[in-house]
Amino acid sequence: MSPRPPARRGACPAFLAPMETGDGLILRLVPAEGTISPNQLRGLARAATAFGNSMMEITARGSLQVRGLTAETVAPLQDAVLALGITPRLGLAIDISPLSGLDPREIADARPLAQRIREGAAGLAGKLGPKVSVVVDGGGAIGLAGHKADVRLVAMRSSAGVRWSMTIGSGAPELLAEQDAASLALDALSRIAALGRRARATDLPGCAATPPATSGDDGTPATPLGTFSLAGGRFACGIGLPFGAGAAGLFAALADAAEKAGARDLRPATERVLLATGLDADGARAFAADARRLGCLTAPDDPRAFIAACPGAPACVCAHFPARDLAPNVAEALAPLLDGTVTVHLSACAKGCAHPAPATLTFVGMDEGIALVHEGAPSGARGPAIAVDALVATLATLAATSRAPGETGRGLLARMQEAGLPAGLWLREGNDRPMVKT
Repeated sequence: MSPRPPARRGACPAFLAPMETGDGLILRLVPAEGTISPNQLRGLARAATAFGNSMMEITARGSLQVRGLTAETVAPLQDAVLALGITPRLGLAIDISPLSGLDPREIADARPLAQRIREGAAGLAGKLGPKVSVVVDGGGAIGLAGHKADVRLVAMRSSAGVRWSMTIGSGAPELLAEQDAASLALDALSRIAALGRRARATDLPGCAATPPATSGDDGTPATPLGTFSLAGGRFACGIGLPFGAGAAGLFAALADAAEKAGARDLRPATERVLLATGLDADGARAFAADARRLGCLTAPDDPRAFIAACPGAPACVCAHFPARDLAPNVAEALAPLLDGTVTVHLSACAKGCAHPAPATLTFVGMDEGIALVHEGAPSGARGPAIAVDALVATLATLAATSRAPGETGRGLLARMQEAGLPAGLWLREGNDRPMVKT
């Protein structure tokens, strides 16, 4: 394969179009079947060391990334991936649960509908923008409610059997049979393509309205961390990479642990998680124990699970502070508040790559320091700001604030906001007023 030019800044890195950043080119890999064997993961780790800077990532949407490539090493890395027998997903991004077809709790297996849409959209290759995506959520233990999508299909039980609730952009949902859902999804994608490669579903007539509020509390965990029962009496065990990243050696060690535990395969999953599937009960416990010894997250209540952090400086040329390096100390400082009701985003610039959705607390790198957005997105950041080296101590003081009986971490922050102390942070650094809510 010949080297591919990097994508323009602001686009997504892809297998055939790596993206330039501060530490070189990033190549994103989504296995077409959603699975990778332990041996393939070991081989990918070797390739990341040979052709990149040995840093690897699992993204919030469950993609694998290799960092630190150069124009000369992109093609050898691509060739290594293919030589390992890994088929990369190309073209339209269609996301399904990593446990589709294995999960006894799912309402419907999402794979057949996803395949229908994938085959039908083949003719749109090159016409849709790189960020256009489809989510097909069959329900079950690992939902995809946090994934942004131009077309979203969610399995529902009805008196007529399983139906798919389809939402295009931010329009109103419509309940459809599977065949109709596939046809209308393809029609929506065709209409988006007709508007050009910069178009998204919200550009379509009637698809930019705000849909009615619906409850997202379906009993599913916030992250795929932990052990999940599978059909046939087997188990999947999900472990998290610390803030989504690690050296290639960590990925190789996880591959060894999965193989030793008897895993059938490994599946990159949402929220920067790696799932080992096909385990028996003892194997699931053994894999979790090995991952924990390697410094990985193994429980949904780990404070690190509630913090999203971009690579930050110096890996990203847009970054104003080393977000990922700072993240462990932020997690430790805020641990008393991270009770499952609070999400934190360390965004080294206003782009918000690590967590595009609003978070309870978002800390945004700016020229003058780190600014706070309470219950908002990084793009809403305004001054005043606090110096980078003062942030952790300030957050520790915040986390020590007394809570009322039964009050959640998020409730405490909201109460402080209402009292005129946004999130309890007096970020002065030369200013005479607290930061205002954006």
